[in-house]
Amino acid sequence: PPALPPEREHASALTLLAMLQREGRLVDFLQENVAAYSDAEVGAACRTVHEGCRKVLGQYFTVKPVLPESEGASVTVPAGFDAQRIRLTGNVTGTPPHHGTLRHHGWVTTEVKFPAVSTAMDPRVLAPAEVELA
Repeated sequence: PPALPPEREHASALTLLAMLQREGRLVDFLQENVAAYSDAEVGAACRTVHEGCRKVLGQYFTVKPVLPESEGASVTVPAGFDAQRIRLTGNVTGTPPHHGTLRHHGWVTTEVKFPAVSTAMDPRVLAPAEVELA
């Protein structure tokens, strides 16, 4: 079959980005140069972005920590560990098992409930321009 144009091949990713824009204004926030704003102004904007993006994440994905322990806990990384799920940092020498401190528990997606992408829509349009009429 002929290759899909890039916008169709990546329609799911573009749709997710559009949902993050619609609910959390993520693209607006990332495109803004926040250096000119105070920490308080950036913090206030982050609350809105966080709330909307978290809504999208919860609506379409089920995520859980890779490791169940709390960050800061002592953990043992066994021989044969999955390097995609656990990244060793710091003084990495020798062979497993390794003992260390959990700095980030990681995330893994356990379920995706993604909507179908309509072929009638152009997935490259993340947000339409808004024109207010007088």
